[in-house]
Amino acid sequence: MRSEHTIHLTIVLDIICPWSYIGKRRIEKAIALAKRKWPDFEAVVEYAPFQLDSGLGIGVDKADVYQKKYGEQVSEVLNKIIAIGAEEGFDFKFGGKMSNTTDSHRLINYARQQGGHAIEDKAVEALHHRYLELEQDIGTRDVLLAAAEDAGLDRQKVNVYLDSDEGLDSLKAKMDQIRKLGVTGVPFYIIDSRYGISGAENPESILESFTKVLESK
Repeated sequence: MRSEHTIHLTIVLDIICPWSYIGKRRIEKAIALAKRKWPDFEAVVEYAPFQLDSGLGIGVDKADVYQKKYGEQVSEVLNKIIAIGAEEGFDFKFGGKMSNTTDSHRLINYARQQGGHAIEDKAVEALHHRYLELEQDIGTRDVLLAAAEDAGLDRQKVNVYLDSDEGLDSLKAKMDQIRKLGVTGVPFYIIDSRYGISGAENPESILESFTKVLESK
């Protein structure tokens, strides 16, 4: 039986978004704060897929993408993200290649099927880390399989899975569902299917949202 201080938390993210990784840390801190406030607090967490650019190819130069997006402000914007990331313990780097995230989302879903949220979370962490801190291209199979191994998954089985079309239809259905909810950017958090938080809010603000939801039950 679930505690009265239980919430269901859906985290909408895209692996190539640094704010999704920042938001992941802040959510973890908010959950820790909530457990201090309510010892029986529990967050039942699941990840939901979103693509910042569904038409993105494989092996696109990051520098070109950011230059087109931010123009003359590119250095200022990226340096700001690097500084904010450092506050959360990250060492963000923005070199290397950027790729479509379909297979990374498939890997996350596969991880959940194999080991529940604990393995799913490890896969998300590994993918973010390899892309945003190690400058690895998560559109390449070797990087995806290395992230799978980081999460404790069987490399050969994941390779077979990614070679197939398994999970593609359900992934597209999930992304369509998220878009129909009006989500246009990430990170986005849905609490108990009725309360939304847009952006990587600080842990204290997220805790306030948890409190509002719990008090309204």
